[in-house]
Amino acid sequence: MPNHHLVRVLRLLAIAALPLAPSARAELAAWDQAKVTGLAKELETATDALYQTFRQQPPPNLGSMQSESYYRLKQLVRTLHAQVDVFAKSLEEGEGRDQTVWMYETAMSLARSARLEAGRVFVAKDVGERAAAVRGVLNRLGPYYDPDFQTLAPHPNIEPGATR
Repeated sequence: MPNHHLVRVLRLLAIAALPLAPSARAELAAWDQAKVTGLAKELETATDALYQTFRQQPPPNLGSMQSESYYRLKQLVRTLHAQVDVFAKSLEEGEGRDQTVWMYETAMSLARSARLEAGRVFVAKDVGERAAAVRGVLNRLGPYYDPDFQTLAPHPNIEPGATR
């Protein structure tokens, strides 16, 4: 076999073996039931404030370009609020990481979807401030559940003072 064919075969084998190599994952933050429960209570308070503030925001005119996104965002915020309530109560009752990880992941998925949808809708300043508070708590909670947690950055269309 000529050298250049051997080099190609070795490259292909090396590439095929990459998924089998141990990954360089970060470590989870050391579990602290009291601290995580406290963060979940903060998140519950923050999502409640976001939900109540969003409900007070007037909807866009029917038929406007933002109408569909507004109602989708309203449902996402409502669902996030309910999910975080269950999450916080489960932690208060003594459930740990293994029992609550799926609740956390659902809440994060809802929060990310709400952030995307909120970028398509005019959001009042006070709603943006409440969203920033939720984001801040999620950023402190993330390392307890996700070793590869990526900090949620401020969203320029939602949070006052965020840069593009």
